[in-house]
Amino acid sequence: MEFEFKRDMLHNTIKSHFSMGHEALGVWLEQEINIDLACISRLLNQIQLLQTQGVEQFELLGAEFSLFLNQEEARVVANILLSDNDELPDDMSFYDEESLALCGLEDFEQVLISYQRFIQTGY
Repeated sequence: MEFEFKRDMLHNTIKSHFSMGHEALGVWLEQEINIDLACISRLLNQIQLLQTQGVEQFELLGAEFSLFLNQEEARVVANILLSDNDELPDDMSFYDEESLALCGLEDFEQVLISYQRFIQTGY
């Protein structure tokens, strides 16, 4: 998985660019985490609990996207996909790739560490 963070000078925000199939991770970072260093620290601590303390899973429900962690992987899902309705309207199928992303827990940890560093250096 490849990713890059850039500063949007016009809006003073961070833009995240992820390789195909992982785009939802970037959208989740931008919309749900933004520059919340405390949240990133909590997530890094939670990953340590998953890896070392036998905690089996963790969920962080967001306004637009939610994060699900287990001992092996991280999953970011658009909340619209979590509804009881199993089918999306036909015009929404194009956006499926930007609505769901999976990666290994260690890869996700590296994304968070990189994002944290980017913010701390003044993005």
